[in-house]
Amino acid sequence: RIMISKLVNNAATGIYSLAGNIKLILTIITDSLSSVWRTWFYEHIGTNDTKNIQNNIKNDIPYIRSVEVKRFFPNEINVTFKEREPYALIKYLESYVVMDKYLHVLEIKKENDMEDLAIIYGIDADEYVPGQKLQDVAGLKYENITYLLETSYKNNFDYTIHEINYTDTESLIMDVKELDVDINFGEIDRSILSDKMNYLNGILKNLVGKKGNLDISSNNYLEKTIFTERY
Repeated sequence: RIMISKLVNNAATGIYSLAGNIKLILTIITDSLSSVWRTWFYEHIGTNDTKNIQNNIKNDIPYIRSVEVKRFFPNEINVTFKEREPYALIKYLESYVVMDKYLHVLEIKKENDMEDLAIIYGIDADEYVPGQKLQDVAGLKYENITYLLETSYKNNFDYTIHEINYTDTESLIMDVKELDVDINFGEIDRSILSDKMNYLNGILKNLVGKKGNLDISSNNYLEKTIFTERY
Protein backbone atom coordinates (compact mmCIF):
# COMPACT_ATOMS: atom_id res chain seq x y z
CA ARG A 1 0.00 0.00 0.00
CA ILE A 2 2.81 2.42 0.88
CA MET A 3 4.59 1.78 -2.43
CA ILE A 4 1.39 2.27 -4.44
CA SER A 5 0.64 5.53 -2.61
CA LYS A 6 4.12 6.86 -3.31
CA LEU A 7 4.43 5.63 -6.89
CA VAL A 8 0.83 6.26 -8.01
CA ASN A 9 -1.67 7.97 -5.66
CA ASN A 10 -4.08 7.37 -2.76
CA ALA A 11 -6.92 6.50 -5.14
CA ALA A 12 -4.93 3.60 -6.56
CA THR A 13 -4.17 2.44 -3.02
CA GLY A 14 -7.90 2.45 -2.27
CA ILE A 15 -8.63 0.30 -5.33
CA TYR A 16 -5.91 -2.14 -4.25
CA SER A 17 -7.37 -2.35 -0.72
CA LEU A 18 -10.91 -2.88 -2.08
CA ALA A 19 -9.71 -5.71 -4.31
CA GLY A 20 -8.01 -7.32 -1.33
CA ASN A 21 -11.21 -7.16 0.73
CA ILE A 22 -13.27 -8.66 -2.10
CA LYS A 23 -10.78 -11.52 -2.37
CA LEU A 24 -10.97 -12.05 1.40
CA ILE A 25 -14.79 -12.15 1.35
CA LEU A 26 -14.87 -14.70 -1.46
CA THR A 27 -12.27 -16.85 0.31
CA ILE A 28 -14.30 -16.84 3.53
CA ILE A 29 -17.50 -17.75 1.69
CA THR A 30 -15.99 -20.54 -0.39
CA ASP A 31 -14.13 -22.00 2.59
CA SER A 32 -17.33 -21.96 4.64
CA LEU A 33 -19.33 -23.66 1.91
CA SER A 34 -16.62 -26.27 1.44
CA SER A 35 -15.99 -27.17 5.09
CA VAL A 36 -19.49 -26.85 6.56
CA TRP A 37 -21.93 -27.51 3.78
CA ARG A 38 -20.47 -30.15 1.51
CA THR A 39 -22.09 -33.27 3.06
CA TRP A 40 -25.32 -31.55 4.13
CA PHE A 41 -25.65 -29.83 0.77
CA TYR A 42 -25.45 -32.99 -1.32
CA GLU A 43 -27.81 -34.88 0.96
CA HIS A 44 -30.49 -32.22 0.50
CA ILE A 45 -29.93 -31.36 -3.15
CA GLY A 46 -30.67 -34.99 -3.93
CA THR A 47 -34.22 -34.40 -2.69
CA ASN A 48 -34.46 -31.08 -4.58
CA ASP A 49 -34.79 -29.26 -1.21
CA THR A 50 -33.34 -26.01 -2.58
CA LYS A 51 -35.40 -23.73 -0.31
CA ASN A 52 -33.99 -25.34 2.83
CA ILE A 53 -30.46 -25.10 1.41
CA GLN A 54 -30.92 -21.40 0.66
CA ASN A 55 -32.17 -20.62 4.16
CA ASN A 56 -29.40 -22.54 5.89
CA ILE A 57 -26.61 -21.02 3.81
CA LYS A 58 -27.93 -17.51 4.43
CA ASN A 59 -28.38 -18.09 8.16
CA ASP A 60 -25.06 -19.79 8.81
CA ILE A 61 -22.65 -17.73 6.69
CA PRO A 62 -22.84 -14.07 7.79
CA TYR A 63 -21.06 -12.74 4.70
CA ILE A 64 -23.91 -13.95 2.46
CA ARG A 65 -26.73 -11.41 2.10
CA SER A 66 -28.90 -13.45 -0.24
CA VAL A 67 -28.60 -16.79 -2.05
CA GLU A 68 -30.46 -18.65 -4.75
CA VAL A 69 -29.96 -22.36 -5.41
CA LYS A 70 -31.28 -23.95 -8.59
CA ARG A 71 -31.01 -27.54 -9.75
CA PHE A 72 -31.02 -28.26 -13.45
CA PHE A 73 -31.65 -31.92 -14.16
CA PRO A 74 -29.98 -34.23 -14.48
CA ASN A 75 -26.70 -33.16 -12.86
CA GLU A 76 -26.24 -29.38 -12.77
CA ILE A 77 -26.52 -27.14 -9.69
CA ASN A 78 -26.38 -23.35 -9.85
CA VAL A 79 -25.71 -21.31 -6.67
CA THR A 80 -25.97 -17.52 -6.94
CA PHE A 81 -25.26 -15.32 -3.95
CA LYS A 82 -24.77 -11.68 -3.03
CA GLU A 83 -22.29 -10.93 -0.29
CA ARG A 84 -22.18 -8.37 2.49
CA GLU A 85 -19.12 -6.14 2.38
CA PRO A 86 -16.95 -5.17 5.38
CA TYR A 87 -17.52 -1.51 6.13
CA ALA A 88 -15.97 -0.73 9.54
CA LEU A 89 -14.43 -2.37 12.59
CA ILE A 90 -15.62 -2.10 16.19
CA LYS A 91 -12.94 -2.58 18.83
CA TYR A 92 -14.25 -5.11 21.32
CA LEU A 93 -12.03 -6.21 24.21
CA GLU A 94 -8.91 -7.61 22.51
CA SER A 95 -10.69 -8.29 19.22
CA TYR A 96 -12.16 -6.51 16.20
CA VAL A 97 -15.78 -6.91 15.14
CA VAL A 98 -16.17 -6.74 11.35
CA MET A 99 -19.37 -4.88 10.43
CA ASP A 100 -21.19 -4.26 7.18
CA LYS A 101 -22.89 -0.92 6.51
CA TYR A 102 -26.31 -2.16 7.61
CA LEU A 103 -25.57 -3.14 11.25
CA HIS A 104 -24.76 -6.81 10.53
CA VAL A 105 -21.93 -8.48 12.45
CA LEU A 106 -19.85 -10.39 9.88
CA GLU A 107 -17.13 -11.92 12.03
CA ILE A 108 -14.87 -11.34 15.03
CA LYS A 109 -11.12 -11.18 14.47
CA LYS A 110 -8.22 -11.30 16.91
CA GLU A 111 -6.03 -9.19 14.65
CA ASN A 112 -6.83 -6.37 12.26
CA ASP A 113 -5.96 -7.35 8.69
CA MET A 114 -8.39 -4.81 7.18
CA GLU A 115 -6.30 -1.69 7.64
CA ASP A 116 -8.32 0.42 5.21
CA LEU A 117 -11.46 0.23 7.42
CA ALA A 118 -12.22 2.77 10.15
CA ILE A 119 -11.87 1.48 13.72
CA ILE A 120 -14.67 2.49 16.09
CA TYR A 121 -14.34 2.67 19.87
CA GLY A 122 -17.10 3.23 22.41
CA ILE A 123 -19.88 1.01 21.02
CA ASP A 124 -20.72 -1.46 23.76
CA ALA A 125 -23.22 -4.15 22.81
CA ASP A 126 -24.37 -6.89 25.19
CA GLU A 127 -22.85 -9.34 22.74
CA TYR A 128 -21.63 -9.52 19.18
CA VAL A 129 -22.98 -12.50 17.26
CA PRO A 130 -21.92 -13.08 13.64
CA GLY A 131 -24.96 -12.94 11.38
CA GLN A 132 -27.03 -10.80 13.76
CA LYS A 133 -27.64 -7.04 13.72
CA LEU A 134 -26.71 -4.51 16.37
CA GLN A 135 -29.68 -3.45 18.46
CA ASP A 136 -30.74 -0.62 20.79
CA VAL A 137 -28.15 2.03 21.70
CA ALA A 138 -25.30 0.18 20.00
CA GLY A 139 -27.29 0.06 16.77
CA LEU A 140 -28.19 3.76 16.94
CA LYS A 141 -24.56 4.70 17.57
CA TYR A 142 -23.36 2.62 14.65
CA GLU A 143 -26.01 4.11 12.35
CA ASN A 144 -24.77 7.60 13.25
CA ILE A 145 -21.20 6.68 12.43
CA THR A 146 -22.13 5.12 9.09
CA TYR A 147 -24.00 8.35 8.30
CA LEU A 148 -20.85 10.31 9.16
CA LEU A 149 -18.66 8.08 6.98
CA GLU A 150 -21.11 8.11 4.07
CA THR A 151 -21.25 11.91 4.25
CA SER A 152 -17.47 12.09 4.08
CA TYR A 153 -17.49 9.89 0.96
CA LYS A 154 -20.25 11.84 -0.77
CA ASN A 155 -18.56 15.16 0.03
CA ASN A 156 -15.23 13.93 -1.35
CA PHE A 157 -13.56 14.44 2.01
CA ASP A 158 -9.82 14.57 1.29
CA TYR A 159 -8.74 12.54 4.30
CA THR A 160 -9.13 8.94 5.45
CA ILE A 161 -10.96 8.63 8.76
CA HIS A 162 -8.89 6.13 10.69
CA GLU A 163 -10.20 5.90 14.27
CA ILE A 164 -13.43 7.10 15.88
CA ASN A 165 -14.15 7.25 19.60
CA TYR A 166 -17.91 7.50 20.17
CA THR A 167 -18.00 6.79 23.90
CA ASP A 168 -19.66 10.17 24.45
CA THR A 169 -22.34 10.84 21.81
CA GLU A 170 -21.97 14.58 22.35
CA SER A 171 -18.22 14.55 21.86
CA LEU A 172 -17.09 12.28 19.04
CA ILE A 173 -13.29 12.13 18.71
CA MET A 174 -11.61 11.01 15.51
CA ASP A 175 -8.36 11.14 13.62
CA VAL A 176 -7.34 10.82 9.99
CA LYS A 177 -4.48 8.77 8.58
CA GLU A 178 -2.77 11.64 6.82
CA LEU A 179 -2.36 14.02 9.80
CA ASP A 180 -1.23 13.81 13.42
CA VAL A 181 -4.26 15.74 14.68
CA ASP A 182 -6.89 14.61 17.20
CA ILE A 183 -10.27 16.02 16.18
CA ASN A 184 -13.02 16.73 18.70
CA PHE A 185 -15.94 16.75 16.28
CA GLY A 186 -18.76 17.03 18.82
CA GLU A 187 -22.16 15.44 18.28
CA ILE A 188 -23.37 14.06 14.97
CA ASP A 189 -26.12 16.49 13.96
CA ARG A 190 -27.40 15.23 10.62
CA SER A 191 -29.00 18.58 9.75
CA ILE A 192 -25.58 20.30 9.55
CA LEU A 193 -23.27 17.32 9.07
CA SER A 194 -22.51 17.91 5.40
CA ASP A 195 -21.58 21.56 5.97
CA LYS A 196 -19.49 20.66 9.02
CA MET A 197 -17.54 17.99 7.12
CA ASN A 198 -16.79 20.49 4.35
CA TYR A 199 -15.64 22.99 6.97
CA LEU A 200 -13.40 20.37 8.61
CA ASN A 201 -11.91 19.52 5.23
CA GLY A 202 -10.87 23.13 4.74
CA ILE A 203 -9.45 23.48 8.26
CA LEU A 204 -7.33 20.33 7.95
CA LYS A 205 -5.70 21.64 4.78
CA ASN A 206 -4.25 24.45 6.88
CA LEU A 207 -2.85 22.01 9.44
CA VAL A 208 -0.63 19.94 7.16
CA GLY A 209 2.68 19.31 8.89
CA LYS A 210 1.36 20.29 12.33
CA LYS A 211 0.55 18.18 15.37
CA GLY A 212 -2.12 18.91 17.95
CA ASN A 213 -5.77 18.90 18.94
CA LEU A 214 -8.55 20.43 16.87
CA ASP A 215 -11.84 21.27 18.59
CA ILE A 216 -14.90 21.99 16.44
CA SER A 217 -17.38 20.54 18.94
CA SER A 218 -19.19 23.83 19.59
CA ASN A 219 -22.62 24.37 18.07
CA ASN A 220 -21.16 27.66 16.87
CA TYR A 221 -18.11 25.93 15.39
CA LEU A 222 -17.69 28.51 12.60
CA GLU A 223 -16.75 31.13 15.19
CA LYS A 224 -15.34 28.83 17.86
CA THR A 225 -12.72 26.57 16.34
CA ILE A 226 -9.77 25.87 18.61
CA PHE A 227 -6.47 24.31 17.57
CA THR A 228 -3.92 23.52 20.28
CA GLU A 229 -0.58 22.76 18.73
CA ARG A 230 1.54 19.97 20.16
CA TYR A 231 5.32 20.20 19.86
